[in-house]
Amino acid sequence: MINKNDTNMELVKFEVGNIYSMSFIGDSELKPQFICVKRTAKTVTFERFQQTESISRRIKVYNNVEYILDGSYSMAPSIHADKVAG
Repeated sequence: MINKNDTNMELVKFEVGNIYSMSFIGDSELKPQFICVKRTAKTVTFERFQQTESISRRIKVYNNVEYILDGSYSMAPSIHADKVAG
């Protein structure tokens, strides 16, 4: 069994200035891009790339990769730290 927060691997973290792709469970072709503009130990803020929308969420960790959910429902879109777009 794999521990979801295995300490043997290095944690993949969000970095300010990187562009990340948001993914949707219901539409795998839709990949809006967000730039990380602010980060603390527990939260991260993204702005939609070349637009004005922004989101701030608490950071969660799964399989040593940070991620956020843009909502509190089961099919909420997510941004994962290992999905760097640029």
